Order: sequence, then structure tokens, then C-alpha cells
Amino acid sequence: MNSFPFQFKPENLAYGDKPKWVSATDGDTPTLELPIRMLGMDAPELHFGGATEKNPGKLDSDLEKFLSKSGSSLETGLKAHLKDRLGNKPSSRQIAAGKAAFDHFLSIVQKRLDRGVGKNGKPLTPRKLFIMASKDVFDRYGRLLAYINAAYEKKEREELAPAERPTFNLQMIRDGHAVNLIIYANIPKPEDLSLVQDAVHKARTRRKGMWKDGNETLLPYEFRWIADTIVGKRTGPDRYCADITTAVLYPPQEYYKVPPENRLFFYPEHVDDAITMGFRKS
Repeated sequence: MNSFPFQFKPENLAYGDKPKWVSATDGDTPTLELPIRMLGMDAPELHFGGATEKNPGKLDSDLEKFLSKSGSSLETGLKAHLKDRLGNKPSSRQIAAGKAAFDHFLSIVQKRLDRGVGKNGKPLTPRKLFIMASKDVFDRYGRLLAYINAAYEKKEREELAPAERPTFNLQMIRDGHAVNLIIYANIPKPEDLSLVQDAVHKARTRRKGMWKDGNETLLPYEFRWIADTIVGKRTGPDRYCADITTAVLYPPQEYYKVPPENRLFFYPEHVDDAITMGFRKS
């Protein structure tokens, strides 16, 4: 043993606690099953806070009364923003949008993974999946954060333009079945961020998928923070929101001042990072 005092401390180690054991091929190569939270996007909820496909109206009454009860102290502009979204069975509409998003997701996955039939007339083995993680590997619930796509072969990638093989994340946004949800530090590169902006803007203005009723359906993250506030888990929205086109950083209750496609969220502990990046407080 030598006496060299070697020391190295990694800056941080992310961990996930949701994987399940599947198998192993040797002493250092296990195969695991783990849930993935698709990065940069947010689909309507199919089940949350007791509202499910079998009981979609579970939270309708509480949500409709939110602004006069647990949400009465919210910022005035935010309450005005939410007023129409909280009328006419908001929980039922959220779960219905969630079911449509779920069905659509399964359909595009099946279509992308299907390789057709071979010369013998038998179905070819489905494509495998491509995944790419970002800076924060796991979310606070222990799920892997990643972009996902079909793993196209080299020849297929040469024949298909990138626009023809977007990630499932971006495809769901383009089809109007998800909204962007970009949270620092998992920010896509500039060209990909522009694709997300364009996808949200077009889906929203063309009323595709979850946008079919205009702005009357709660965005998924709005649905969650309101449901959590009702039961005392939160006291309203808790992330700062930056406008990536104006560089203005708004406090949590003023996120509505930023068009959905331009929103970049920061947790309170990362506000200094936002300022360093060039954003300025409103």
C-alpha cells in the first residue's frame, strides 16, 4: 500500500428507487425494469388525487370551488387566468384529455416500433428503443428522466429527415397531447428548444388534442398544483417561470404571464442560476 492521499468526491450522485429486478447475464450485468418520466413535456393526467378513468369527476366539485376557498388568497391575475379553466367539470375534462393522450401515445409507439413483415411474410422483430438522459438523471420520484424514440437503424436514419423521426416527447407535443414542461437544469439545446416552442404554438393555435377547447382545460401541471393545494400539500404554484423570449423571470404565481410555449421553470433554489444565465426578475 502506498501513502498517496488520493481523494475524489463526485459533485452529486443521482439515484432512482423505482427499478424492478428482471434478470442478469453475469455478475455485473443485470437487466432492470424501471419507469421513465419523459423529459420536457407534460401530458394530461389519467389518474391523480383520486380522480381516475373510472371516477373522472372525483375532484370536479373541489376544483370548481377552489377560487372561493383554498385558492382565495392567490394573486388576482392568476385567479382570473384560472376562472374559465375551473368551470364545467375541470377534473372530468382533465381525465378525458389524459385518456386521449394515453391512447395516442400507445398508438404512435406501436406505429414507430413496427418494422412490418419480412420476405417470408412473418412480422419482423419490433424496433428497440433509444433513450437519452439529461443533466438530472432521475426526478424527485426516482424515475429516469429521458427522451425516447424508436431505435432506427443507420440506413433508416439516413433516409428519414430528423423532422420525420422526432422523439416521442416532441411528437406528443406536436400532436397536442402534451404541453412543454422544461425545468432547469434539463434544458434542451437551442435548436431543439425552438422545435418545442414551434410545436406548442402550432398545437395550441390550431386547437389540436388537449387544446381543442382553446384555453378552457387546465394544463397538467396546473391541475396537479391546484389538487395539491386543496389537500394542503402545496400553497399554490411553486416554480419560478422565465420567458425565454423576453428574459423576464416571474414569481410562481405569475407564470400565466408567459405564453405556454415560452415557459422555462426554475425551483426557488435555482433562481440565482437563472439570474446568472441572464434572466431578470419582473
